[in-house]
Amino acid sequence: MSTWRRKALEFLPQFRVEIEGADTVGYLWVEISSSFYHAVESGDQNFIDGTLKYLIWSLSDNSGEEAKQAVSCGFLEDITSNRKHWQYFSSWFTKAQFEQYKGSFMYALSDKELKELTDVFYAR
Repeated sequence: MSTWRRKALEFLPQFRVEIEGADTVGYLWVEISSSFYHAVESGDQNFIDGTLKYLIWSLSDNSGEEAKQAVSCGFLEDITSNRKHWQYFSSWFTKAQFEQYKGSFMYALSDKELKELTDVFYAR
């Protein structure tokens, strides 16, 4: 079993069917992204926490380039698309993480929108 799949099962055991069915880590992050939005709307803190832990692992030196690219393109670039979720960024990410992920956030945002997101994040 691949490391990315094993780690996904560790952090998101309730997502087993989707994890085992994913052909690639990139595809998995697309699936996680969709389910993450539903988890935020329904208040499923277990899924939110598991996703954020898997995100941190995916960007670590232990994950490999494929996992890093997948989470950056399949999740971080997409997560900013729903402005309703911006209010949660300060609880999801530390300041250091927010700054680290900004490069991915900016792909989906204009300069003005990135400034607005940054203002919302630091207004906490």
